[in-house]
Amino acid sequence: MPTQNHNPLSSCLGIKWQQSSLDERLAKTISQKFAVSQALANLLAMREISAQEVENFLDPKIKTSLPDPFELGGMDVAVDHLIAAIKQNKKITIFADYDVDGATSAATLKRFFADIDVNAAIYIPDRILEGYGPNSQALLNLKKSGTDLVITLDCGTVAFKPLEDAHAAGLDIIVIDHHLGVTEKPKSIAVINPNLLDEKFPHKNLCAAGVTFLFVVAVNKKLREGGFYANRKEPNLLNLLDLTALGTVCDVMSLTGLNRAFVSAGLKVMKQRKNLGLREICDLAGLDEEPSAYHLGFVIGPRINAGGRVGKSDLGARILSSDNEEEVKNIAQQLENFNKQRKDIEVQVLEEAVQSLESGAQGFSKNDAIIFAVSKNWHQGVIGIVASRLKDLYGKPTAVIAIDDEGKKGKASCRSISGIDFGAEILNARLNDLLLEGGGHAMAGGFSVEPSKITELHQFFCNKLSQKVAEITSQNTAHYDIALDLPQVNIELLKELAKLEPFGVGNPRPKFLLRDVVKVRANAMGKSGEHVSAIFSAKSAIGFSGNLQAVAFRSTETQIGQILLDPKYSKPVDLVGTLNINSWMGVEKVQMIIEDILL
Repeated sequence: MPTQNHNPLSSCLGIKWQQSSLDERLAKTISQKFAVSQALANLLAMREISAQEVENFLDPKIKTSLPDPFELGGMDVAVDHLIAAIKQNKKITIFADYDVDGATSAATLKRFFADIDVNAAIYIPDRILEGYGPNSQALLNLKKSGTDLVITLDCGTVAFKPLEDAHAAGLDIIVIDHHLGVTEKPKSIAVINPNLLDEKFPHKNLCAAGVTFLFVVAVNKKLREGGFYANRKEPNLLNLLDLTALGTVCDVMSLTGLNRAFVSAGLKVMKQRKNLGLREICDLAGLDEEPSAYHLGFVIGPRINAGGRVGKSDLGARILSSDNEEEVKNIAQQLENFNKQRKDIEVQVLEEAVQSLESGAQGFSKNDAIIFAVSKNWHQGVIGIVASRLKDLYGKPTAVIAIDDEGKKGKASCRSISGIDFGAEILNARLNDLLLEGGGHAMAGGFSVEPSKITELHQFFCNKLSQKVAEITSQNTAHYDIALDLPQVNIELLKELAKLEPFGVGNPRPKFLLRDVVKVRANAMGKSGEHVSAIFSAKSAIGFSGNLQAVAFRSTETQIGQILLDPKYSKPVDLVGTLNINSWMGVEKVQMIIEDILL
């Protein structure tokens, strides 16, 4: 298989495509030692998987991947405190974020508690009225209503004032989180967070659902050792991994190491359709194939998120933790409706944001090193998705800021590009008194800001990051993994390469360059004809009569779409994109998702 770079004349996207480099010696060793094709061996070598890691990478197992949860700082103190609270019949409330990671974390803990006959309430703050994380009023209200212990999930690491107020009122709090911390810790029984500055735990890249699962493992172990299960059945914690997998993928964690094991095992659990809420969401969404990481991120996740974005913030946690069929059906329908509503709002906000950035109307432009899109009229529930879309469109770190009706506070959602740690810079801005609050991780974050400080904040980010952003964006190079001729593309190849799944951040779906193909026909597709479907054949392949089905999404108005839809264009081209198996009416065919065309 060739490894030299392919030098095309020109790319529709203006990208210089290069083949990913690999250690050919390692690839050969992997191919021979594990009896896999050269294509699969090359892809493993490109991902820098050593020969010792291959077996666990291709067949990740929780048993061999799971660390001792007590190695995580604060775990022993938190577990002991919780078990004492359980024995004393204290009232426990789970306080979680309103996104998928928060909802899956809350449902994981609630389900575990239900399995051991502990009744715990769930409290999810309202995105618009209360904002992200613990707030003093909510915590004090919980104390007044009889709660003794609050466990915060996916939030709390930098909630200093609310946790101070709660402590003063006599409310115990355990923080379970994964967002970047500063040197100071909030007032609490314990903070369990792999991303605290002084934390030595090696698994830094866990989402809150992953940390929550480790917490449950730790509590379960301590209960077992204390004889708690002498006269009762011990719960099977592996059944909770469908929730861990969902949180991991939707919070855009790297699918390597422990996360890979979580998602791989979680998808197997999800396939058994044990969780009523997940089952109902999949059925309503028309998902009738085996679930993959793609379905978690793009089919199930958006529906769970829709409650917190444009509906009721607790719907996601409720549907994932409920075993009441009627309640589950009712919530699933609500989430389906909210998701449709969310899409409509998102389209409108995105259009306005793009117009503003193209014209520089708000003083911020698409040419800035850091993209800032600001408006008073935007729904806070969709700014995260819009930030993600703008980041993809302009290839730069992006913050979308929605200012409240009174003009007193701007709430932002941020998305970053590879190589830029936005979460760290948000914390820096906070330490420089530019923010009311804020936090996050490398690829995503959020903050609140006084509108009068937005321009100064933008300048702060640009000063800190513009040089690095310029270095990353000026290269304008991208990599494909394997160059193939059309006759080499077949179902068998793709089935073998599926051993690399689950695909996601840190383990992307392989990118192919298909050489010298000729368009047979093409047509617009989709509700408003925004996508293009095409059929290609090989330029010259003696004895090869097969065709390739391909789709270029959202391409009708682009150069890619114009070339595909031009009936006169018949020259051979190279295609860059991903390959998958498309099943229709029991027939399997290879399909390409086109990302670029090389002329």
